Amino acid sequence: MLETICDVMLDAYKRNWITSRDGNVSIRHHDRSHFYITPSGIRKQTLQPDQFKKINIIKALNSSEYAWEEMDHTAISSQLSPSGEIPLHFGLQKMMGQHQDEVRVVVHVHPTYCIAAMHAGIDLSSISTAFPELNRYTKVAPNVGDVPPTSQKLADECFKKLELDSMGNIKYDIVGIKGHGVVAIDANPWSAYEHIERLEHICKIVLASKNF
Repeated sequence: MLETICDVMLDAYKRNWITSRDGNVSIRHHDRSHFYITPSGIRKQTLQPDQFKKINIIKALNSSEYAWEEMDHTAISSQLSPSGEIPLHFGLQKMMGQHQDEVRVVVHVHPTYCIAAMHAGIDLSSISTAFPELNRYTKVAPNVGDVPPTSQKLADECFKKLELDSMGNIKYDIVGIKGHGVVAIDANPWSAYEHIERLEHICKIVLASKNF
């Protein structure tokens, strides 16, 4: 699925949801104790599978705590660093919750109308029930407020709004971060991406109706 993630990031770039070095994605298969994450500082429109970072998930003995470490993947990958948003991805990938028998993909991009709606003071969760094509397929969490990017605080606030529990279960499919972007989770790259696409479409409609 790394090739598919590359396709997703190229599509996000073409939609102007990210600039060249923005955005990040991770993927974990249920039967593996590692996940892959996009590297930091790489042009996402030319992202290649051999550039991904492989991250091992380590469970401490006699403890419920987890940690992560980089693993060998490819010669190219070894020269790169994992995305700065790794606290967010690690927290969502260390326990897979409802995806424990399949795959979990976490996609973080910066869609224009979602960000504009939050900047205009709209809570993205409040608009979902008014649009059945959104509410039927995508559960939208309340917004995360202003938090520093690539920080543990950003990760923790996303976990809180997604209602992430100790087993990795999440109540919502997508959460918006004010002034920053969105994070979507699903069992394959395109499904996670479609949550973003759906919400972006509705945000565009809402902003047009309010003449913002």
